[in-house]
Amino acid sequence: MSYSFEDKDLTNEKSLWDVYKLSRRILPSKFQVIFLLLIMLALGLNAFVLVDDEAVVLGDVRKWSEFGFNFSITTLGFLIAGFTIFATLSKPKMMLAMMEHINKETGLPTLKYNFFTFMKVFIAYIAISIFYLLVMILGQADGFIANVVALFPNENCIKSILIKTAYTLIGSSFVYLLLLLKSFVFNIYAIVMNFLRWEYHEG
Repeated sequence: MSYSFEDKDLTNEKSLWDVYKLSRRILPSKFQVIFLLLIMLALGLNAFVLVDDEAVVLGDVRKWSEFGFNFSITTLGFLIAGFTIFATLSKPKMMLAMMEHINKETGLPTLKYNFFTFMKVFIAYIAISIFYLLVMILGQADGFIANVVALFPNENCIKSILIKTAYTLIGSSFVYLLLLLKSFVFNIYAIVMNFLRWEYHEG
């Protein structure tokens, strides 16, 4: 069977970075953006204005980063396992047919669009897990960050800004990961329904 695309179009991406660059065309929903901004605003207001005890904020940063790392790594394992099973059971003929169709919003082939929605979730979980890990390793008491900040004359101000910013980012990242998880579940549902539609018309 002949197709309008070449076989090399299926393997244009040579690294995860290539996948990430293309997946950026898939924009989040307005609800996700607004909700995440509201969470960031609330956490920032709490850290910079409402909480007086900086030690409490620092304790939350370290505790949240450890919890977030465990959560993201564990969830990522389940997501990859589920995606692997899902991709294995998918019919090659239908996926090649999806490659023929172009998604109007992104300009990507529908096959790539569907898979990039999953890859975008995986990449986000990996990147945020690395962020949590760096906070755990470098942000411990008498750790690298604390020792570097101590070299500056206005160390208390820098330390305060770093702690409160980390508090805001880590707390917001939890919400972001959960929103991605929600999107991941819906994308599986949508793609399965498309598979069934294809089978319906083929049958």
